[in-house]
Amino acid sequence: MEEELRKLIAEVCQHPYQSLERQKALNRLLVQIQHLPGLTKSSHPDYLDALNRTWEWLSQNIQNFKPRPPSLQVSLVKWINGYLYWRIQDLYAPDNQKYRSFDEPIGGEEAGQTYLDQLSETGFFTPLLSGIDGYIEQLQRQEQQRIGLQLEKYIESDPDGKLKNCHLKSNTQCNCLLLTQRLRLKEPPDKLVDLARELKVNYQTLVAHWKRNCLPLLQEIALSLGYERDIEL
Repeated sequence: MEEELRKLIAEVCQHPYQSLERQKALNRLLVQIQHLPGLTKSSHPDYLDALNRTWEWLSQNIQNFKPRPPSLQVSLVKWINGYLYWRIQDLYAPDNQKYRSFDEPIGGEEAGQTYLDQLSETGFFTPLLSGIDGYIEQLQRQEQQRIGLQLEKYIESDPDGKLKNCHLKSNTQCNCLLLTQRLRLKEPPDKLVDLARELKVNYQTLVAHWKRNCLPLLQEIALSLGYERDIEL
């Protein structure tokens, strides 16, 4: 199974994104993945929706998957579960409104106004866009804000210990969890030069660790939560 997964992933990645060959290879890969043990399950009635969103995400991001010890299969399942977990959490969110209709009344039937009524040239933050484009932009902005909160929550809890376990060999305190909290979550953020002095680490070593290890790890976590590629962190 290990070698078969490796070959299928390589085959998917070697073909152009929208090619028929890639889609065929992707279908074969998804058939194998769906039978892997350890995939997160849920009793929620809309679980299949979360699962389908996960397969769509995997189809678009499989090239970003990086195998880790102890095996490709185990790390692949963990990578998938990292995204699937949050899609399941979305199902339980009280404001989960994936299937909202444009004709749905705002504030109840008595209000009289629908979401379609809001599709005006000036009803959104960017009046230069057409109404429907403005509505789509607003939804995208809300989605990014939601994922941003999820990323902050992930960093605070570090559920898999990924951030804390990524540290300098010479100093376990100099780990990506602490650096992310101090450089990204703290207001105002600390400076690398001050952290280097506090942790008794060479400044250039700290900068290299942050850029080469911590930022790529944050990028990987952000992708698993639904961010687009090449985001600024």
